[in-house]
Amino acid sequence: MAGVGFLGAGTQFTGELVNVSISGLLVRCENTLPVGTMGRLGIEMEYGTIRTVVVMRRIVERVGLAFQFSHMTPRDRQTLQRLLLRLELATPPGSSPSGSPPRTTRR
Repeated sequence: MAGVGFLGAGTQFTGELVNVSISGLLVRCENTLPVGTMGRLGIEMEYGTIRTVVVMRRIVERVGLAFQFSHMTPRDRQTLQRLLLRLELATPPGSSPSGSPPRTTRR
């Protein structure tokens, strides 16, 4: 999928977008953050970058971190909606864009 970059709480890292919805996303990475950590996140896509403020909500075992969108410009919200529509159109009926959801752990 798309590349993701996180900056905040005295750290920065990159990862891979695993799953995305209108309310948040799951990033494949080896980093950890405390639940509730806020930061800036960019999602690189072929037709632009979505920039948003996020809150880290959970650590997903053997995958990475789940973030909730906090603040997003109207332009970035429209870009996200286009991405979601594109993913929905590319997904066969009866399946999810990213397969089965992984187990989550709150910390």
